[in-house]
Amino acid sequence: MDPFNSIHPLSIAGEPLAIDQDPLRIGADSSLQQGVEAMAGAAKTCALIYTGPTLIGVLTYNHLGQATSCGVDFRQAAVSNWLTTLDRLRRVPGDRLEDGNNFQPDDYFPVLSPAQHWVGLLTPEGDYKITPEAFLPRPASFPSLPQPQGKLHQEHLTLALKGAKVGAWDWDLMTNTLTVSEELEQLLDISPGDFDGRYETIFNYIYREDRAAVHQVLQAAITQGQRYDIDFRVVQPDGTIRWLLSQGQGFNHGGISPRLVGITLDISDQKQAESELKLQARRERLVGEIAQRIRSLLDLENILEQTVVLVREFIEADRVIILQCAPDVSGKVVQEACVEGYPTMLGWSLRDPWTVQEKFLAHYRLGNGLAIPNIYEQGLAESQLLFLEYFKIQAEMVAPLLQGQSLWGLVIVHQCDAPRQWRSSDLRLLQTLATQVGIAIHQAKLHQRLTLVNQKLKRMAYLDGLTQVANRHRFEHHLDNEWRRMARQETPLGIILADIDYFKEFNDLYGHQAGDNCLRLVARILSRAAKRPGDLVARYGGEEFVVILPGADLKGAETVAEDIRHSVRSRRITHLGKSTIDGIVTMSLGVASCIPSPRVDSAGLLKQADGALYAAKHGGRDQVRLAP
Repeated sequence: MDPFNSIHPLSIAGEPLAIDQDPLRIGADSSLQQGVEAMAGAAKTCALIYTGPTLIGVLTYNHLGQATSCGVDFRQAAVSNWLTTLDRLRRVPGDRLEDGNNFQPDDYFPVLSPAQHWVGLLTPEGDYKITPEAFLPRPASFPSLPQPQGKLHQEHLTLALKGAKVGAWDWDLMTNTLTVSEELEQLLDISPGDFDGRYETIFNYIYREDRAAVHQVLQAAITQGQRYDIDFRVVQPDGTIRWLLSQGQGFNHGGISPRLVGITLDISDQKQAESELKLQARRERLVGEIAQRIRSLLDLENILEQTVVLVREFIEADRVIILQCAPDVSGKVVQEACVEGYPTMLGWSLRDPWTVQEKFLAHYRLGNGLAIPNIYEQGLAESQLLFLEYFKIQAEMVAPLLQGQSLWGLVIVHQCDAPRQWRSSDLRLLQTLATQVGIAIHQAKLHQRLTLVNQKLKRMAYLDGLTQVANRHRFEHHLDNEWRRMARQETPLGIILADIDYFKEFNDLYGHQAGDNCLRLVARILSRAAKRPGDLVARYGGEEFVVILPGADLKGAETVAEDIRHSVRSRRITHLGKSTIDGIVTMSLGVASCIPSPRVDSAGLLKQADGALYAAKHGGRDQVRLAP
């Protein structure tokens, strides 16, 4: 027998209930807050509570609703005090699960109703169903009350239902007459005397989208003579929704007239509590995701852009801006996310009405935010109202962006279509995100400073300090990379070695300052000549320079070398020392080129260029020589 596909004794109208094959497990020492977060994160309506390897009970949103109504601090209360223990379940007669069903001795699977409510457990020993007292508070949590002696009389039961505001109804199927109590009329918002006793009329008071489900459950209870359990909505005259839970039994045997009887109670508070708990857990989870996304960014502009977009979407506001504050408490709007149709504030310099006084600034410096539900109730000056009306602002929330004790800026949320009663959770969310954004801004600044320092260190590592062209280390690295690249492309690589003629004499005659200026000028001339991507000019040592020309054959490299030689001559740098050429600074250059291959390496090419330079210098200087 397959335990997950067979019809169980817990079924409704022969239809198998849902079996949660991957139940959520929570430790008994966890807090209710942790339980809520775990259930919301796993999208579960119940959780199995364990002490070590032992299952002790089940926690559901019903228990959380009870705890909420009792004002329990979810951060302090343990789940072990708000659950249904195993001793409050009863064995349901049915087939015993035999070996071979993939069950382990400690396998427990929650059984869920079509409405995803917990109704029992599926275990290796069989099915277990919740008892009527399963959701009552545990004796450890509340003192026991004295029990009345004997059985309740009918009038006592009626008073009990009235006192508990529980509605009752009785549908006689033989006469098709439906009788409802005054309490049920009140729950369904039926005026006294308006109900005609017809089953169909009841559905006029049930929320349209829930009618089919209610009808199906009731008909199944009649057909099978079984219990039913369903929650549904009714719409009140003012348009608000009320949630009701109806439970009862169908009878079609035993000597009584076939009928369906049941009770109905208002579970709106429980539903609201469940909704709030789910929303709270969802918001906290999303806040964590948003904060993590923001803090993973290292670029300030991206951080601010992500912040306004995510806050506007999450809070569902009309506009979110970031105001970067100046010392005079004015500020500039540096980022904005705005619904189309409202005027943009991006780039505006302005003073927000809630920053012009020191009391507001002191409030922000403490990390606190501000919520203004209606600007017209704040006693603002006419000029301030005109400013707000120009930008269609009717409600506003503000949270500070702090850098240490300094106010860096403000995250401001605007509602433009109407005033808005901000929820405390909205303000907490904004303050939490503002704190994370403040940390991200600080990280971005540190990253920016570190990047600048690294760039400076990199320049120092690869540049010649005097001429600001590449140093020898950078040259060797670039030559190695270009050699491999030209080898793959089977393209020539050109090298020029250049030396300033009689530079030692120039230095001795004019001094080191003039010598340094001469070297810097020559470096600029070479850099202008080697201007293609991949070209590199480096100081090779002393007054000697080297130029790498990827893709240049011997003729092309010679053209560049001649351009360099003529450019140096054209600057007419005076050099009146002995043996100089025409009384000016000149250069000698050696050129070599080859297509890189296994037969020659880059050191061999460099040696060829050095030999050509030697020939130029010993051949009269101020000339270009080519390697053979």
